[in-house]
Amino acid sequence: MKTQNTLLMLTAAIMVSACGSTFEGLQKDLGKLGNSVNSAVSSNEDDTENRANVVMKDNSCPPIIVNPQLDSLTEFEDMEKAEEGTETSSITLSSTQSSCEEKGEFLNMRIDLTFDAALGPKAKREENDRPFFAYPYFIAVLDAGGEELAREVFAASVTYGEDQDKIQLVETIRQSLPLTYEGDAPDYQIEIGFQLTEEQLFYNTSQDDN
Repeated sequence: MKTQNTLLMLTAAIMVSACGSTFEGLQKDLGKLGNSVNSAVSSNEDDTENRANVVMKDNSCPPIIVNPQLDSLTEFEDMEKAEEGTETSSITLSSTQSSCEEKGEFLNMRIDLTFDAALGPKAKREENDRPFFAYPYFIAVLDAGGEELAREVFAASVTYGEDQDKIQLVETIRQSLPLTYEGDAPDYQIEIGFQLTEEQLFYNTSQDDN
């Protein structure tokens, strides 16, 4: 175990500067998480089978936890009346990959997030519309016992072309975490999911029950 000074560095060392949009107000006192670089890749392939696993782990990295109820976000014309055929858009966290490198007393972590987004039947008012959506998602750092140490909310921003109804978005998150452990694995867990409203969470839960 590192010294107490190293433990105290957690508040200053977990830092995030996002090139994309962030949502303020949900960040905890521990500070920001890492560096985020956003890039979008257009794709018309349907990858709905490639769902995010509950736990994904590179042996050199903290495990990544994705709650299946938080790995997708669907928007409707009226979220209180979430009926089939009234969807405006949807997005799924389809995969995550991580790689890590120890550097001094810090663990440098890179997480690549792949999102698959699609327009719903009510996305456009006019045929030549170019819809834009910003989907909030969070990244949280947990300790080995599952207690949340820090959280930041980002926005996966998607703009559709006139002839596009599906887009694949790739975002890369870079984090620098202080090493506070001895052994083969860091005492951290990384939780990722969409920041859902109560109505959106209820919809996801109801889909799981079907």
